[in-house]
Amino acid sequence: METMDNNLLLCALNEIAEALGHSNQNPISVSLLCLNCGISFEEQGKIMVAFNQVLRNNAWEDLSVQLFREAMENTTEKAKDFSDDVIIAFIKAFAKNRIAELYPFACTL
Repeated sequence: METMDNNLLLCALNEIAEALGHSNQNPISVSLLCLNCGISFEEQGKIMVAFNQVLRNNAWEDLSVQLFREAMENTTEKAKDFSDDVIIAFIKAFAKNRIAELYPFACTL
């Protein structure tokens, strides 16, 4: 049995997701977004905790992309290289898939 090519598997997942409408403007999978950005499973969990802390520690009207950027940057060094569009994609993906309380803010982006 041949060893599975991880790059080929990732390409296949991306092709399927794109056919379903996945993009940075409309992310449909947190995990796929993490894979494409080099975020590990462990870091993904830490980002979810950090986003929840942002929601818990700030009033809705005080939420900003910058607060979530800082939360991500404190979780993983990789986030320091992310554009605002990528940070917004993470906010939207977590809002749609993992953190329902984040959804109203994500709809404003």
